[in-house]
Amino acid sequence: MNSAYGTLWQHLEELRKRLLVSLAALTVVTVLGYIYSDFLLDVLLRPVTGQLQELYFFSPAEAFLVRLKVALLAGAVAAFPLVAAELWFFVSPGLYAREKKLILPVVLGISLLFTVGVVFCYHGVVPAAIRFFLGLQSGVLRPLISVREYVDFLTQLLVAFGVAFNLPVFVIAFVFAGLTDAKRLSKVRRHAIVLIFIAAAALTPGPDVASQILLAVPLLVLFELSIGAAFLVGIFRKGKRP
Repeated sequence: MNSAYGTLWQHLEELRKRLLVSLAALTVVTVLGYIYSDFLLDVLLRPVTGQLQELYFFSPAEAFLVRLKVALLAGAVAAFPLVAAELWFFVSPGLYAREKKLILPVVLGISLLFTVGVVFCYHGVVPAAIRFFLGLQSGVLRPLISVREYVDFLTQLLVAFGVAFNLPVFVIAFVFAGLTDAKRLSKVRRHAIVLIFIAAAALTPGPDVASQILLAVPLLVLFELSIGAAFLVGIFRKGKRP
């Protein structure tokens, strides 16, 4: 009993150390992000340069809160590699050799696809979405956009595309777990198309059809690639069987 209690306490102490290191890293890069928040805000505005010349804040604290939010976002992105490493150091002693070999490709795959999704959204989707919404102005309707609303809108779009672009990782995980295979995925293709368009409408903010389509089309391509990857995984698993 004492041995089990001691082992549990050691695990909790190890977890506490990993969390403290991760929190310290997040704090440091967040402070740096706040120092350079003007530059970061300028970067966030670049996709809509020429469409939005100025953003406004409508409460005394709004400008500070927006800078803090941008700093936290930058801090989370910059600290992710270290946080992922700390998580890996914590869980790796309890993993089998095969599981350890899979962790690194999975983490790299998630990071790469998330980055691709964010870059695609930043350069292609955000300008189209802003163009659509600003195109609704008229002689009596003029845009006066809050910086907080714009940053929230942009963040939601970037995160939605980054997460959605990880569809192949989730599909391959289900294949490795034995929950599905390429044949089953092919059979539910029509249902998947409907679900992808529903997910695109739910993930993208507002009624902007253009951004929904711009999210749905890459997801359809990624789903087809996932079927191909699932087929290759099936061949690999059969080859590993004795």
